[in-house]
Amino acid sequence: MLGSILHSHYKIVKILGIGKSGMTYLAKDLDQIDSPFFAIKQIQHIHGNGMMPQLAEKLFEIQSAISYQLGQHAQIPSLITTFEEDGERYLVREYIDGEFLSQELIPGATWTQTQVFDFLFDLSEILCFVHSFKYIHQDLNPHNIIRRNDGRFCLIGFSSVKDLGSAWPNLVDEDGRHINDPSYTPYEQEQGISKLNSDIYAVGAIAIQSLTGRFPIAKDPYTYELKWRDEVNIHEKMVDIIHKMVRPDYRNRYQSAVEVLQALKAFALTQIPAQKSRRFQPQLIFGTAICGLILGFSAIKLFSASANKPQLVPSPIVSTSPATKRNEVGWHRYADKTANLQVKYASTWQREEIQNIVTGENVIFTAPASNSAGKYRANISIRVENLTDPRTTLARYTQSTIAEIDQYYQDAKIVESSSTKLAKRPANLVVYTGKDENSTLVKNLEVWTIDRGKAYILTYKAEPDRYYEYLGTVMTTIESFTLNK
Repeated sequence: MLGSILHSHYKIVKILGIGKSGMTYLAKDLDQIDSPFFAIKQIQHIHGNGMMPQLAEKLFEIQSAISYQLGQHAQIPSLITTFEEDGERYLVREYIDGEFLSQELIPGATWTQTQVFDFLFDLSEILCFVHSFKYIHQDLNPHNIIRRNDGRFCLIGFSSVKDLGSAWPNLVDEDGRHINDPSYTPYEQEQGISKLNSDIYAVGAIAIQSLTGRFPIAKDPYTYELKWRDEVNIHEKMVDIIHKMVRPDYRNRYQSAVEVLQALKAFALTQIPAQKSRRFQPQLIFGTAICGLILGFSAIKLFSASANKPQLVPSPIVSTSPATKRNEVGWHRYADKTANLQVKYASTWQREEIQNIVTGENVIFTAPASNSAGKYRANISIRVENLTDPRTTLARYTQSTIAEIDQYYQDAKIVESSSTKLAKRPANLVVYTGKDENSTLVKNLEVWTIDRGKAYILTYKAEPDRYYEYLGTVMTTIESFTLNK
């Protein structure tokens, strides 16, 4: 197979891996000058010991759909395309350039508290996104985690995903009982009844492995608790967080990745150094939009311009982030009696009432002019759309809106998509990037809800490198949005 040409232009460079559902190859696109690498997975169906054609076809459909949805996350490989050739089916994915975590976690080597915190934060954010689709990874281990060249962790290996929202019976490649190594597999998964927090158990077990430098991790034969607490030297609160992630009974575990992020956030808020060198200017950054709304958009990740982050140590909070500054601004209230809405906006922002009957745009609030580079001024707009069919559901409206994003924005990439609340009503939120009609690259946060035959849409737009600058102010505006009865 090496050196072969697939689909007339993908040249196979080497074998990346062999799984139950097929081979994965590293390839280059001969049609591209200076082509990047791609990961091409062959879905095999062999009579006898392998898959039957009908099963392989169904698995291909499932894996294609899952790869497309999850590939929208910046730390999960994107699905480039799919094709069929000589009776075999192939998935072409983005290739993640980096080092497998299994190569890093060698026996005897241990991580610092800061390294473990970053790992838990990255993986919990990714799981927040994965679990929003009701998908369970089921195969979370160091062989399916890559530390990208920029230091961020990426998750791969989704061929064994369990879709809680699908009525399709378990496929051969989905049987979760014996997929993962026993050290990363909780009891309920061993019994074939995986839960969303089965993935949380696996992440916690990897964190323990990184702290102890030991694998496999010993289990108490009676309680099934992992034995590790006496072997590590980290803050007791971090020990408690990890301990709760790996409780044998899933009912005693964190019930969602959101809860893990809440615990990490609470810990981080007590651990920010009061003074650091100019190379390290600590500030609090918002996490993923999915978890952000649920966490009240409070600051939950430490950020450093330096690749080498110093160890977290107890210290009073010092933060100059937008999240803390947002409460220092004055606020005005805007009300539209016709649309039955009201909202707060920063007094330093310019208000322009539009009342566009075609687009439904009511008002736009624009950030103050800045001396910083960049011509695009961040803004928040509120749009009210009269639904042609008053029976339109939120799910249906969300589907059409995301389709419109792909059509309207060039190179559109949805970073997050999640259910949330707006004006105390069920809502949906997306964060996405793309080029607008002026070919300006922007990052948008859009949240909408439906009420009495109308859709209410709030959209925040900013240049990607200025996105976090105003996010604290924006979230105060979104949180203040109300609909009159």
